[in-house]
Amino acid sequence: MPSQVLGYPTGFSTEVTAGPSIAGTADEYELRFARRALERIKSHLGLEATEKLVQPDIDESNRFWQRVLAENTTGEFKPARIELSVKGITMEEFLPWFRNRCQRNVSNMLAGQPEHWVVSADEQGNEKVIENLGPWVSRFFIKFEAPSQPFQLNDIREDFPLRMTGYGHTDDGSINGYVLHQFRPHTDGSGFDVNLCIYFPASAPEVLFEQHRQHLVVEFTNWTRHCYRELKVEGIQM
Repeated sequence: MPSQVLGYPTGFSTEVTAGPSIAGTADEYELRFARRALERIKSHLGLEATEKLVQPDIDESNRFWQRVLAENTTGEFKPARIELSVKGITMEEFLPWFRNRCQRNVSNMLAGQPEHWVVSADEQGNEKVIENLGPWVSRFFIKFEAPSQPFQLNDIREDFPLRMTGYGHTDDGSINGYVLHQFRPHTDGSGFDVNLCIYFPASAPEVLFEQHRQHLVVEFTNWTRHCYRELKVEGIQM
């Protein structure tokens, strides 16, 4: 079946009629192998060498962000937002896991998304991140604090009782993003809903907003899946 995401052409298809004993598609097998290969490369390199490897890309993205911020003369920020509904784990299970097993565990954080290159956190949970923002490999620093911008305050949902908020800045201290993630438990206790939003300068190209929506889908799906596996399948105690 043609894929808009992968750009497969119409008029061509393959079908596995015999072979692997574990049923799956070529894309599923490739994803598993790609994850394994990327995890091996990142683990062998380590964070410092990985950062050096992508430094030319970071230099390019710094020039991109300087241009975008200079063009953002109105100071307007626009949202890249998604909503997810998670079943099988509760909000009260996921958030402590995220703080203790993910933010403070490099392998768990990097595994959330293939284009997480470097992530580290201090004791307060503030993060240094190198990841793709759209096609640009960007280094930025996230500080978690109460929402301060009108667009954040206007988007607060009172029916979502828990929030993760803050902002990110580039190497030169310029703010290039704001965070507003909101969480709501399911009334039947089966899971939770999450409204995830990163605000970027309105002058940034649409490809950045669309690819970051996709980025959020991938990382939070993986993180919640990893949480479920550790807590419910492997029985790891927090």
